[in-house]
Amino acid sequence: MKKITILSLCLLTLGSAAAQKQLVKEVEREMKGNAASYPESVKKLAPAFTNQESASDAYTYFVAGKGAFDYYDQQSVFAQMGKEVKKDLIGKSILEGYDFYQKALPLDTVVDAKGKVKTKYSKDIIKGIKEHYNDFNNAALFLWEVEDYPNAVKAWELYTTLPQNPALVKAGLKAPADTLLAEIMYNMGIGNSLAQNNEAALKDFRNAIAHGYTKKNAYDYAISAASQLQNPQAMAEIAEEAYALYGKEDSRYIGYMINNLIDKKEYAKADALIDKYIAEDPNNAQLYFVKGVLCDSEGNPEASMEAYKKAISLDEKNANALMQYGYKLYQRACDIDQNEGGNLSNAQYNEFRANKVDPLLKEAAGYLEKAYEIDDTMSDARQVLRSIYYNLNDEENLKRVESM
Repeated sequence: MKKITILSLCLLTLGSAAAQKQLVKEVEREMKGNAASYPESVKKLAPAFTNQESASDAYTYFVAGKGAFDYYDQQSVFAQMGKEVKKDLIGKSILEGYDFYQKALPLDTVVDAKGKVKTKYSKDIIKGIKEHYNDFNNAALFLWEVEDYPNAVKAWELYTTLPQNPALVKAGLKAPADTLLAEIMYNMGIGNSLAQNNEAALKDFRNAIAHGYTKKNAYDYAISAASQLQNPQAMAEIAEEAYALYGKEDSRYIGYMINNLIDKKEYAKADALIDKYIAEDPNNAQLYFVKGVLCDSEGNPEASMEAYKKAISLDEKNANALMQYGYKLYQRACDIDQNEGGNLSNAQYNEFRANKVDPLLKEAAGYLEKAYEIDDTMSDARQVLRSIYYNLNDEENLKRVESM
């Protein structure tokens, strides 16, 4: 009885394997007869993908991959003709086809009667991938249009890396120009940013820059991705590259460099760096603003006020410098009031306030009002103004600020 049971199991196993191979053949015929059937037909191969024997047979995955590529060919032509198509399925099909082919390749070995190892499908697989190389870029565009950014990036990643595959190079695949690759890498960065994969986005933008995509937005998006990752070192490195090209146009880059040095408390390096850039561009207001921030970090309020005042003299609409200078005046008024206003009679204190404190508060208010007028997102400026007008007993302006 035990032998019969074992034999029965063997027959069932053989039957199952044969059934899966037959299933693959039937699906192959189905997709050859109608390429559009691929999305549904490939689902029928699920048992063949799990059966031990058919899942280790290159033929199973070759059939699936060929069906996916044929579907892409047919549907992409329909799209060009203006017919109604499912762009998400078109884009995904070539990715699925590539994945199936990648599973088939390592399984594709045939040993002949002489013991020589040969391949049965590899040549056709390599040829198919090579002939569809440009379609990975086209598939990415289909996927981008339906906002499937992760798969669009996957298609572009294959487009940028396949020319490094030795088998495809041997088959004659040539890489596109670096300018096109750089643009594709930039698009990958945008896609990964939209998918909130900032680590991948940062890598993509840096690769794009390294390949020659040196437009300003590449640096800006790279810095943004690094900021999301809370990586000030990367922000500073990218900013340094960007400053060499766009520093006169956008001085914020120097800020990222200085902030990184401030975070590391490398004040001497920061001082040397900002002074170097000021010497090269002495009329750049933003550089003096950054110097003011640095002086603040070093605990030198007098030097910071001098730097902010210089920035305002060069650019009276520098909202950040106006805000910081006004705030420094407010702080000075508060310090004087606290340090010198004690132990005075009411009459003496009122005179002291009128002569030493209130003028500074009013001067501070003027700078803060200008800052807020230029940039009404500066909630800190509004908050300090509220405190100033409260201390000045200026009810009219206090109500106005509170209603902003």
